[in-house]
Amino acid sequence: MALLHTEIDFVLQEAARIAAEYLKEHHDPGKRVLRATSPAKLQQELDLGLPAQGRPMESILGELPQWLDRSVRTGHPGFFNQLFGGYDLAAIVGEWMTAILNSSMYTYEVAPVATLMETALIRRMGGLAGFPDGEGVFAPGGSISNLMAVLAARNTCRPQVKQKGLQAQDRLVMFASADAHYSLKRAASIVGLGVEGLRPVPVDEVGRMQPEALAEMVDQAKAEGLQPFMVAATCSTTVPGAFDPIPPIADLAERHGLWLHLDASMGGTVLFSETHRSLMQGSERADSITWNPHKMMGVPLTCSALLLRRQGDLAASNALHADYLFHDDPEVSCDLGDLSIQCGRRMDAIKLWLSWQAHGDSGYRQRVDHLLSMASCFRDMIAARPAFKLVMEPQSFNVCFHYVPERLRSMAPGEARNAQLEVVTLALRDRLIASGRHMINFAPVRGVATFRMVVANPQVEESTLRQFLDEMEVLGADL
Repeated sequence: MALLHTEIDFVLQEAARIAAEYLKEHHDPGKRVLRATSPAKLQQELDLGLPAQGRPMESILGELPQWLDRSVRTGHPGFFNQLFGGYDLAAIVGEWMTAILNSSMYTYEVAPVATLMETALIRRMGGLAGFPDGEGVFAPGGSISNLMAVLAARNTCRPQVKQKGLQAQDRLVMFASADAHYSLKRAASIVGLGVEGLRPVPVDEVGRMQPEALAEMVDQAKAEGLQPFMVAATCSTTVPGAFDPIPPIADLAERHGLWLHLDASMGGTVLFSETHRSLMQGSERADSITWNPHKMMGVPLTCSALLLRRQGDLAASNALHADYLFHDDPEVSCDLGDLSIQCGRRMDAIKLWLSWQAHGDSGYRQRVDHLLSMASCFRDMIAARPAFKLVMEPQSFNVCFHYVPERLRSMAPGEARNAQLEVVTLALRDRLIASGRHMINFAPVRGVATFRMVVANPQVEESTLRQFLDEMEVLGADL
């Protein structure tokens, strides 16, 4: 049954009002990041059952504030838990418009404006990375972008595999940092190399891949009769935030004929910064780059782009020419469907395009410079307080540290102290989650559970960081 204009007005205006109130609450110091509740208790508090008969939208909308309030406020300045944070109004509008348009990105015919938006974004992002004549495609997250990069590398190295399958290939092997994202290991499994087809390269004291170790491992793989075909460097690793050194890795890749991929899911944003873009020096020598605007650019999840230096590699890897979908219109040569492993694909370019219109290069430059400045400030605060200790020197947005209660400060370094630090870290995080004022994650670093601070929200200021450390000291005083 057709909706009346008045109903459309009511539903969308009421939803917008609720959304606006929710976003404004992120600036209320009295609002918590989360209200920790067990799944069983939350199930009791919220009626999430599915009805046999439909309900009035007025009733449904009336329940939205309740479940928004019971969700984690990832836009809150006290949210440090993941590799994203904050919110972007222009991009939120883009997300809404994407749902209203409800189309797919396989052909220009069905998504004309979004196709041209995505093409413009790929061209601009590629230009920043040093790929002025490259190509690319958006994907639902960095894991899929990395998967498509591994697939393109394999199919470029062994074109016959696409048609004849794994029996046509030699025993291929790829390399990545020991701290690389697990999606690369998963990609190795998916494309038929097996998990052992990815060999982890040792890292240095701050988490960067060691080029000398990589060179030895490539030689060793060849001596074993394997065929190295790809090396993936990471630009800001998940836990320490390390940037692998691109120039020496690129030298080795060129010497051995390896596809060089950069997983810059988090670190790609530094390309906007005149101060920090040197962290990705040599990016123009890569064959492919993953870049996630949903991380440090603040675009809503998910928004990821895979960039390639050469035109044609993606289509050669992924195109299968579905006649019912692609009609070879000579006047339309900008269809994007053959570049992706997907058929149906969201118009994620719209939200990034609107965000870029609102901020411009200069706005993103200010954002990344501010985030890195706050990460550096947090590092200095940690170093200045006796109750905290840096685990390693930070390179970018992440700061890894321990809270050290007074009883452990004079204890000699070693396994016994590390075991105690792990207990303290887990207990203190539980207390932080229970308080709900701040949310931070932990991860094993050198075998010990470690707090991982991620500065991703441009609303974070020095006062935000001081308040967080103050709360940690209060909550951890008796541990």
